[in-house]
Amino acid sequence: MIACRIEPKGQIEPEGAGVWRSTGSDPQFRLTHPRGGRLFPFRLTGGWVRIRADLDGLGATKPVPLLYVDDGSGFREEEAVRLEMREDGGIDDLVRLPRRVRGLRLDPLAASGRFRLSRATLEPLRGPAAALAVARRLVARLPEEERGAQALLGRLARLALSRPPSALWRAFWDSARPRPAAASYAAWIEKVERPTLPSPEAMRAAIESFRVRPRISIVMPVYNTPKPYLEAALASIRAQAYPDWELCLCDDASSAPHIAPMLDALAREEPRVRLHRRSKNGGIVGASNDAMTLATGDWLTLIDHDDMIPPHALFAFVEALNADPQIDFLYSDEDKITVGGERYEPFFKPDWSPETLEACMYTAHLALYRMDIVARIGAFRAECEGAQDYDFVLRYTEHAARVHHVPQVLYHWRAIPGSTAQAMDNKGYVVAAAARALEDRARRTGGLASVRPTAFAGSFHLRRPLAARPLISIVIPTAGRDSEVRGRTVDLLAACLASIRERSTYEPIEIVAVDNGDLRPATKAALERFDARSVTWDQPVFNVAAKMNLGARAASGEVLVFLNDDIEVISPDWIEAMLALLQIPGVGAVGPKLLFETGELQHVGVTVIDATPDHPRRSYPREDPGHFFSTVGNRNYLAVTGACVMVRRADFEAIRGFDEDFAVNYNDVDLCLRLRERGLRSVYCAEVELYHYESRNRARTVAADEQARFRARWATAIPKDPYYSEWFEALPPTFELDPARF
Repeated sequence: MIACRIEPKGQIEPEGAGVWRSTGSDPQFRLTHPRGGRLFPFRLTGGWVRIRADLDGLGATKPVPLLYVDDGSGFREEEAVRLEMREDGGIDDLVRLPRRVRGLRLDPLAASGRFRLSRATLEPLRGPAAALAVARRLVARLPEEERGAQALLGRLARLALSRPPSALWRAFWDSARPRPAAASYAAWIEKVERPTLPSPEAMRAAIESFRVRPRISIVMPVYNTPKPYLEAALASIRAQAYPDWELCLCDDASSAPHIAPMLDALAREEPRVRLHRRSKNGGIVGASNDAMTLATGDWLTLIDHDDMIPPHALFAFVEALNADPQIDFLYSDEDKITVGGERYEPFFKPDWSPETLEACMYTAHLALYRMDIVARIGAFRAECEGAQDYDFVLRYTEHAARVHHVPQVLYHWRAIPGSTAQAMDNKGYVVAAAARALEDRARRTGGLASVRPTAFAGSFHLRRPLAARPLISIVIPTAGRDSEVRGRTVDLLAACLASIRERSTYEPIEIVAVDNGDLRPATKAALERFDARSVTWDQPVFNVAAKMNLGARAASGEVLVFLNDDIEVISPDWIEAMLALLQIPGVGAVGPKLLFETGELQHVGVTVIDATPDHPRRSYPREDPGHFFSTVGNRNYLAVTGACVMVRRADFEAIRGFDEDFAVNYNDVDLCLRLRERGLRSVYCAEVELYHYESRNRARTVAADEQARFRARWATAIPKDPYYSEWFEALPPTFELDPARF
């Protein structure tokens, strides 16, 4: 048995005593020999190995251990093995290694979170020892009543009669072979994407019938690109099924000797290539702008010199334009591709999300820009070098009335060591340039208060100054009860009022509590002490929607905040941050990040999948970045929770407030969806944090009649959640691939 050295290699931070924290969705360890050097003192060859490790999730973290084996071709997603966990925790599994082993990698989970990993061992098994281990594993998988000697002998006798000995022997070993990683992206490509790709014949027939046949100008700056990657990029463009394109190349004074002959040969043999060569290096902005001057097309797209697009990429865009010729801007999903050509880390994007774009460059690749709008906004700006495409799309979308998301992976972003595809931290100047682009965006669209990078490079908090400071009416429905918080009994309403008054920096605030007519003297005293007043819900039937409507009628503020009484303020400027978002034209509801008492996530937006509302990433760690910053950046969702939601009174009254037929549940989601019918979107405000001691004051149940009513109203109107991919787990929504879908 060999005790392995556990070396953190990516998205891992140590917390001591074998406790680690994953900072992303792909934490990685290398398993090496304790003395370092070669993988192990002997050469591991093809054969069975028993792998054991002390691995346990902490809090809500659930380990999903994957083992990757480098056989000389790198660590490949399609070869990942899902390791079995013991019922009492920890890994204990059998793995059959390939003939060559050049490295072992252990990924403990597929999300951010805290976990314990303190020991890992490998035990090579040969001959009879391997057979015995496999046999024990097979017996352990049987029901307990079938594990006795007599039952096992009977099973063996039946098997012996069912097939030849050689077939039984193969089946015996196959039963313990490595299991493919559940819900791997490689499986999605094989089972979902590949069967649905249009055939060349089908695309040719569709193109012949297109009424709209625009020319697409592909802008590509080139600088010292490694030959294999440049060849692959150019080949992927020439392989496009849609033929009406031109490739606008600018060689940015490359010094690599292979560049000039390659591009010259391409320009000679491909009439759709337009080539410009700079005599002096101008950087990506200068080279891109020079390439853009070559463009004569109706639409523009940008492709990096080492990336790739699939043959149906341009076809998919033009197909969408034929369905709706009024579209101004299109973008697709994307993934990354290794130097070896293996695809990984898909980015299944939301439909058009203006506030998401102000938190991160989510539209990125592949995108299509209308040339008349490009002419209006101008070319790339030198002051945003490194994030010039982000600045470009921020300026462009200010003029785009109709935006369309093509939910297909149409771009493969090459992950080369040192590139931003591999890690944004590799190029710190990119973060600074993106911040400048956002600052300018804010100045153009309402003024700038601040732009701050989050703890996760590539995402930002943009804040505009408040155009006005209206009276904010905070409406708190309450039962006036005590509950245990952090080990002590507290009056929930009194504690909520104290946190608002003592920590909030915004003025003016009005607080209206809606009670049941049975507040205790101490709670009434707290209302007076914290300059709050109450109105009484005097009906015998509990109805939180009606209580909130009553509170809104009693309040006098221009802006309403509906707040549970089990909320505690963390961020002092919570009102300012939410109000800054609410004042953006088109925003109708804003909700903050809510944390459980333990610090784990309770609310970061609401999905509505199959007419069922739910909270994404619920119980994930507080520092979880989400799926491409979905937790740490402001983001559009179909709804936010009524535990804390800010709306304008005028909008609230225009839709007649909360629907009182949703007496307990779904009234908040229904409110947001009715605002959406009026063209108003909901925003999750990631920079605001509040504690939510959820349902401390009563049990949470969802009545069947409320479920049926919600489904009857919204199942047809919202057939899919536009902000959450159908390929992710739905209930609960985790932003992780759902193996049940493929």
